[in-house]
Order: sequence, then structure tokens, then C-alpha cells
Amino acid sequence: MKVIVLTSLPLAGKTTYAKIYGEKYNIPLFETGTVVLEEVKKRGFDFIPENIKKVTDDCKKISDSYFTERLIEKIDNLDKEIKAVFVSGIRAVSEIEVLKNHFGETNVFIIAFHASLRTRFGRLDNPDRKEGEDSSKAKEDEYLRNFDNFLARNKKELGYGVGSVMALADYVLNTEDKKWPYSNVSRCKKIFEIILLEILG
Repeated sequence: MKVIVLTSLPLAGKTTYAKIYGEKYNIPLFETGTVVLEEVKKRGFDFIPENIKKVTDDCKKISDSYFTERLIEKIDNLDKEIKAVFVSGIRAVSEIEVLKNHFGETNVFIIAFHASLRTRFGRLDNPDRKEGEDSSKAKEDEYLRNFDNFLARNKKELGYGVGSVMALADYVLNTEDKKWPYSNVSRCKKIFEIILLEILG
């Protein structure tokens, strides 16, 4: 099994690309955020930042890689025909090590997505993002539309260690589309597919 870790700060585009090419190449997407949501719901809490932090902190006391370990359980139960998966939401180097120990050093790849703070913030209002949003995601987006909240979320992600994971990237994709260095969506899609095909062999 090849594990393709997609890492970035919020709204750099990783989930969009995973959905497009996951469908094309039969690569399912697993997100730690889904496991966090499951844990929050299990405890009967609303999916709001305060509760997310509480549940995350509680689970991290059990294991620093708690959410990644839960994803591994899900991946191990996949049909044997699935040869690769996307994993999103990894925030610590220790979680990368857990993946490599389980799936093998040469089977884990990291793709980092980069875009400026203002560009990423602007994507909250993209029409395609609003289509088909579930209620919890819509609430989160509404919270993030306040720039101070968005800035705080970025700092929190960096505090968790996402920057260190991005620094380990095997591949880097610039999805900046409003300022220099400019890169349009069609070009980014082509580059991502080239990277993906190289990983898949």
C-alpha cells in the first residue's frame, strides 16, 4: 500500500486535488479531521473550535498519534484492490514515523501544498466550496471567515507541527493563484497528476 500524505496550511488546495484524482485513479482520501469529528460526535459535543481542541487534547494524551492510528485501522480494512491512499491532516513528524513504521519507509510520500495567507483566506468564498457542504463544515467555514479566527487557526496548525511535516515533503506544489509566483489551476492539476503518476509507478 502506498500512502500519499497531503500537507498544507488551511485552504491550500490539498483536498480539492485529492478528490479530483482520487476518483480518477481509485485512491480513497482519509482525513484526520474526520476522526476528530467522529470523536467529538461520540462525546455529544457540538463541532466548534473549543470542543475540537478539548477532544484533540484528550486523545493526544492517549497517544500523540491517536488520529493517525485510527486512520491506519481504516486503511488496513480496505479492499486489497486499493493500491494507494491519500492521507490528509497529519500535523506532526511523529505521525509520519508511525505511517512509515506501519507501511514501510519507501511506501510513504509527502506532497506539500503552498499558497499565500490572503489567497487561502479568499478561497473560503469560492462557490465550489459552498456546494454540498455538510453542516459542521459550513459552521467551521463561517467561523474562519473572520480573518482573526483564520489567522489563529493557521498559528494553531503551525503550533501542532504542520510546518515540520511540510519541511519533509518529497514534492512541493505551489497553488498560489492571485499573486506572484502565479500558477493557474489547470497547470497545478497537470503538475499534481505528474507527481501522482510518478509515485504510483
